[in-house]
Amino acid sequence: MLKSALPILALLLLHCGLVEQSAVAQSPSSMIIIISKEPKGAFAFTKDWAYSSNVTKDDNGKFFKNKDGKITSKDTAHLYFTAKCTTNVQGGYMIRYCHAIKRAEIIELNFSDGLPAYASEFNAFISKNKLSFKPVIIYPELIPGQKITYKVTKSRLTLYQKNYANSKKLSGYIDVEFIENTILKNKEENHKYYFRGYFKTPVNV
Repeated sequence: MLKSALPILALLLLHCGLVEQSAVAQSPSSMIIIISKEPKGAFAFTKDWAYSSNVTKDDNGKFFKNKDGKITSKDTAHLYFTAKCTTNVQGGYMIRYCHAIKRAEIIELNFSDGLPAYASEFNAFISKNKLSFKPVIIYPELIPGQKITYKVTKSRLTLYQKNYANSKKLSGYIDVEFIENTILKNKEENHKYYFRGYFKTPVNV
């Protein structure tokens, strides 16, 4: 009953203009969905900002660098948030920055935040309506002989630009799950992680 109703639901969404195009990548869990209208209030975070991670400001309004050096205008610039994503890597934290760059036919989305405590990066690659995801997890200490690999089990990207390949700005929602496999001295462990949230960022060419 449910299976037979799915095509009808898809036609209704297309008719209402909510979903204009969908492209399935290498597996049913790896897809790009194009939606015509941004959800109301989802990108309010773009009005918020922070200073560079290597700069602090005291109660009197004076700036200090975590490392010795002269304070410059770049150090005191407002770095507006381009993402509102979360992950459960390293106990969980928020990622507030997304950077997009277009190289030929590939758009790369790089998510990173949290220095100096968190140095991990999460990368999504969009190419010909296909999505791939690569986590780069960086731990404070490396254990000699430890082998770590990652397997993406779910990756879904929703974009709010119909012609996203030529758009100067991208906004969307990313939802990814992956497994970290660790082998040390023939002992194997698996950990399930996720990365998800909204982003809105200029595209650098």
